[in-house]
Amino acid sequence: MKLSGKTVLVTGSSRGIGKAIALRLAEEGAEVLIHYHTNKEEAESVSDLIHRSGGKSHILQADLADPAQAVQLGEQAWEVSKRVDYLINNAGVSYKKNFLDTTLDDLDFFVSVNFKGTFLLTQTIAKKMVENNVPGSIYTITSVNAIQPGVGFSAYGATKGALETLMKGVALELAPHNIRVNTVVVGAVQTDINAAVWQNPEKRKTVEGNIPMARFGKPEEIAAVICGLLSSGTYLTGSSIKVDGGWLLSAGYRGASEAQ
Repeated sequence: MKLSGKTVLVTGSSRGIGKAIALRLAEEGAEVLIHYHTNKEEAESVSDLIHRSGGKSHILQADLADPAQAVQLGEQAWEVSKRVDYLINNAGVSYKKNFLDTTLDDLDFFVSVNFKGTFLLTQTIAKKMVENNVPGSIYTITSVNAIQPGVGFSAYGATKGALETLMKGVALELAPHNIRVNTVVVGAVQTDINAAVWQNPEKRKTVEGNIPMARFGKPEEIAAVICGLLSSGTYLTGSSIKVDGGWLLSAGYRGASEAQ
């Protein structure tokens, strides 16, 4: 129960990586604010799991594509628990769309949710932390496509790359307030958003062939990293923690394999 007495807001925590993070943090004693956009039943299910385990949680709804709702989410989170010690920016949108086929609507969607919504929510929570002298941590989930472009993920990767740059600047500005800001760069993780890939034997084999650890990651493995870092009260800030099974080393991995 290393996080007992702490409150954490996890965006997009009705399923996938966000759900795993919410459940793991609750196991460690944190009061969890579960955010969802459209999946109310799934959010309630996560909350029920936490309550049945003796934990404490609240459910908050917001469409992060709407700037006003992104700000309101931060304000509501603070009102519900009177403080927020940790913010986990997990919510985001992702789909494959080749560059030549990407429309203005696609671009606006990625920017609105992945970048603007995350920016405004983080700013709202950070202002409250500073005003109330609350030392805390902010972790933002990004992607290997923020660092290494992927075919069909140019626009998506660009918004995640923008978050990588943004959060390093935020880390600089919030360090004097004892607020640590980092990103978690994830690779291929087995969630429902990419089920069409990992449930297809041929596609799965292709993806796993490019990963040194030769498998998809699990949401619980991302949760374990974040929970461990929060529990440690680490000196870490302004860093990008890669949890990708070696994905970003894949070019060297393939070269070494071919040489053997």
